[in-house]
Order: sequence, then structure tokens, then C-alpha cells
Amino acid sequence: MTPELVAIVTVGGALVGLKLMMLRIMLNRFDRIDAWFDRIDARFERLEERMAALEQRVARLEGVLDGLRESLFSRASG
Repeated sequence: MTPELVAIVTVGGALVGLKLMMLRIMLNRFDRIDAWFDRIDARFERLEERMAALEQRVARLEGVLDGLRESLFSRASG
């Protein structure tokens, strides 16, 4: 083998190793991003559950207020 061919093969091997290392780092970061999105999804699910419960409570209060308003105004006009 000529020195030029050895240099070319060495540089090629180094580039392949560098590329593999960069790919592993990138995949690790993607895993972290996926975990981050999973945490965000879980928080949004909890928020949606809390908002649904709040909507039910507000609807119940609206019903009570409507009933109270009806009873007050029906007495005043009757």
C-alpha cells in the first residue's frame, strides 16, 4: 500500500467514526426531546382534566343562579 492510500483510508475511517459519534449524540438528544414532549403531553392532559372539572362546576353554578333568578323575578312579578 502506498502512503497516500493509507492516508485516504485513515481519514475515511476517522470520518466514519466521527459521523457515527455525531449520530449517537443526535439520537440521544432526540430521546431527550421525546421525553420532554411526553412530560408536556402529561401536563396538558392533567390541565384538560382540571378544566373539564371546572367547566362542570361552573355549569352547576350557572344552573343554581338561573334557578335563583327565576325564583326571585317570578315572586317580584307575581
